[in-house]
Amino acid sequence: MSNLFALKFRKILNDLKRRPQDAAQELNISNEKINKILSGKISPDFKLLKKATKIWPINFNDFFGIEDDTRNNYKIFTKADSDKTTRIMERNDKPYYKYKDTVMSKISPFRPEWIEELVVVNDNNPDNPNVIFNNGHFLHQFTYFVGPVNFYYIDESGEKKLEEMNTGDSMYISPYTPHSFTTRKNNENKLGLILALTYTDKIDNEVLNELSVIGYELAKKYLVNSNNEIERFKKILQYYLNLSSLTEENFEKINNISLKKIYNTNTTPSLEDLEKIAIALNINLKDLIPNKKSIKVKIKKYEKNLKWNYPSENNCIYKFVELTNVNQLPSSKALELSVTFNEDHDNFLEVPAHQYLYNIGETDCFLETEKIKQKFSPSDSIYLKPNVKHKFLRKCKILILRIGGKIYGETLFHISSLTKKNLERLINDIKPWFN
Repeated sequence: MSNLFALKFRKILNDLKRRPQDAAQELNISNEKINKILSGKISPDFKLLKKATKIWPINFNDFFGIEDDTRNNYKIFTKADSDKTTRIMERNDKPYYKYKDTVMSKISPFRPEWIEELVVVNDNNPDNPNVIFNNGHFLHQFTYFVGPVNFYYIDESGEKKLEEMNTGDSMYISPYTPHSFTTRKNNENKLGLILALTYTDKIDNEVLNELSVIGYELAKKYLVNSNNEIERFKKILQYYLNLSSLTEENFEKINNISLKKIYNTNTTPSLEDLEKIAIALNINLKDLIPNKKSIKVKIKKYEKNLKWNYPSENNCIYKFVELTNVNQLPSSKALELSVTFNEDHDNFLEVPAHQYLYNIGETDCFLETEKIKQKFSPSDSIYLKPNVKHKFLRKCKILILRIGGKIYGETLFHISSLTKKNLERLINDIKPWFN
């Protein structure tokens, strides 16, 4: 704790352009004490932090990093661990779901649950009175289905919808989409279950904190949502014009670019026009390209999924099946992986994303990295850090969800602007900004 606090405290002093002796004087402590804090020899003092937040423009969370609860870059949650978390969720005072936790880490964006549907329905009516919808939730949700499950949701027009799902089917729902699940009546009297893998993406707690202090009336002015491509482009362009205090008339006169002519095309401008505008505004071309309209609900039936052999068609170590993915979350990829034989092999994977792994098969296998060889049994789940070289051994079937976390898109480009030496310093910076 002390070493991590020391790194964060040093960063605060550097950002505020305070030497240790300056900070000591303002905080009314000795130079000896502040140097012990900065060297990680003593733990943080809450009274000191409270005083710092009063005299400097910082928040309490600026002092603290996140705790790494993994060992050797992974964390496992066995079936036995999961069973201990079993709880029954009721709706209208009747059992509705059986919940179990699966692997969660303090450093990952996943909040995944195993959920068994306890309500059995005799029809496929979205208005069935036994179906109780939730209010939707903030987290994105990828769902993998096992058995006969009915998936219900309320679409953007407020209409209740239903999809019959079976083993291997999958779906995505966006934040705040009301939904529910039941089991269809079947001859085997089998209760369906789902792996409901919820997670954050770009809108995390830090973004939520900023939006909260800005307030709804000001925050809503950021929105660029529109069903029309040219209108989305206009709103994005207006963002950058406002950023530079330029009117459209100013921009056209200074740069000799006719925005009216571009707008009249009623479609997204050509790359040539976008490049001219980007150069004029001194921004990146990609910053002007509007995203496609966000998908609220996407359903994929298993037989329609893309499938391929890895590493090649003739040398098949793994069989991959692509499950539901959506374009507004480019670093979110859901896959089913099958290991095809029991012999050892040298086909390692290296994935630039946080990975959630769940053994959905019926056989034990192993996760092997350069540091460990971990047994991975049915209904066990594992979290794996990004960029860890790894492979799976023995025949098995694994559900995988990959999430970029904070390191993709614009953040990836910003980090890439650093040299390896400066990246190391960013992560472990204990130097003052000058000697």
